[in-house]
Amino acid sequence: MSRELLENSVESLINVCNDIYRHIDRSEREEISDIDFELVKTFNKLVAINQRNIDTLYPNRTKGEVKILAFRNVQKDIQEVSDD
Repeated sequence: MSRELLENSVESLINVCNDIYRHIDRSEREEISDIDFELVKTFNKLVAINQRNIDTLYPNRTKGEVKILAFRNVQKDIQEVSDD
């Protein structure tokens, strides 16, 4: 039962992450709104959580690079999004 619940959680989180990834505004801009910042922060948290869940479900799988989102402004600077 617990395994099935965790598998369902993984699937749901993948769907949420895919929705955010497909629809988030990736345009270069001078300023980043609080909403966009929180959306990217939420995406990155969900990706990290889901990665841990997948690692738990499939401990012997080959681990790949986890993709997270960051912002790029008009000066081409990358602004990482973290919990700090």
